[in-house]
Amino acid sequence: MDQLDRKILTQLQADASLSHADIGEIVHLSASQVSRRIARLQQDGIIRKQVALLDEENLGLHVEAFVAVTMSSYAPETITGFHERMLVMDGVLDCCATTGDSDYLLRILARDLRGLSERINQDILGHGDVASVRSSVVLDRIKRTTELPLGD
Repeated sequence: MDQLDRKILTQLQADASLSHADIGEIVHLSASQVSRRIARLQQDGIIRKQVALLDEENLGLHVEAFVAVTMSSYAPETITGFHERMLVMDGVLDCCATTGDSDYLLRILARDLRGLSERINQDILGHGDVASVRSSVVLDRIKRTTELPLGD
């Protein structure tokens, strides 16, 4: 990956809806060169996929929380069951195994506090595999980005 690839990726991270011609104008390449480079970056797994970023508030998802989960058992079937549940659970945007006092950190979006409470009490705690949760509700988002540092 060279400097031109990084410039193309920077533009795609800022606005993936730009045409290859528009990106080419910005990075001083032809649209076909940009297209070939993007295809290579996709083939190499640098670009996983291109998506639309939706606005949570405008979709009625007004509560965001980070939930630390501690498991009651580390038996493989217990962990597998928890992972499978998290993979399909609506509102769980991230589920990360972590070091420290808890085993997992979840980022959850819900319409309101009642919805968050139901998600935690029924869908997370209600299966007997979770010993405890600690939740922190987001009061104000200072920074959120999807742009990865490319080390220009």
